[in-house]
Parts: sequence; C-alpha cells; structure tokens
Amino acid sequence: MVVSGGEKIMAKKRNLHVGRSLDEFIVEQRAKDPEFRVEFDRLQLARKFKGLREKKKMSQVELAALAGTKQPNIARLESGKVVPKLDFLEKVARALGGHLDVRIIEGK
Repeated sequence: MVVSGGEKIMAKKRNLHVGRSLDEFIVEQRAKDPEFRVEFDRLQLARKFKGLREKKKMSQVELAALAGTKQPNIARLESGKVVPKLDFLEKVARALGGHLDVRIIEGK
C-alpha cells in the first residue's frame, strides 16, 4: 500500500503522540494547553475509580451493590461527566476496599 504525503499528514494529526510515549504527550499537552489540562485533571478521578473496579474484576452492578447505590450512578461516576458528592465518593472508595483522601495543597 502506498501512502501519499497528504495521508501521512492526516495520520500524524490523528495520532499526535506518534514517536513519543503517551505519558510524554500528556505532559506536553498539559503544559501548553490549559483546556486540555482542566479536562484531563477532571477525568483523572473517574479513571481512578474505573481502574480500581476493573483491577478487582468487579462489574458496575457488583460495585453499586457494595456501595449501596445503583449501577447508573457508578457509570456516571466513571464517565467523568458529573461532579460527585464527597459522601458518594467515600462509599464507592470503601466498597473498593479503600478510603477517600481529600487534601488541600497550599499554592505558591
């Protein structure tokens, strides 16, 4: 298969991290794009909860039962599209065998 110059440019635009690790790409994007940084940080909590659930090989239904909630609430938490209340996060963290640690870090 022959790829034209235009197709190579489009491929690079779609895969902006080509030639770098994903971690390097994320660090670079966070440094230069404030909107990316805000969105990436906002979704970090959702990724953490989903990752812990998957590590424990639990379904959303199983986690919801342990946390005393319903599966759609777990799905919303993992989507990152809602701002969950701290008491809900604590229930889910306990259901995953952990605890919630909220910190205030003084700015410079």
